Amino acid sequence: MRRWVNAETFRYYQADLIQDLFGEWSVITAWGGLGTCRGQLRKVWVANREEGEKQLLAIDKRRRQRGYCSIPHEHDGDDMDA
Repeated sequence: MRRWVNAETFRYYQADLIQDLFGEWSVITAWGGLGTCRGQLRKVWVANREEGEKQLLAIDKRRRQRGYCSIPHEHDGDDMDA
């Protein structure tokens, strides 16, 4: 999961690339105001993992252009302890 915060506008944006049980990939994005229960969520299907990673890079570029700072998330990376 990737997360961005804009301290000036008190807003957040987060994006995640997930694979479902059928092997299909999707990018899930969520955004809203910091400290509120309001926000929105969107799920977009992508053809494969590479396409999803390209979308995440585009989202990162767009967020940074709009004044958001990327913040680390404790579950970043592909290694999962299961």
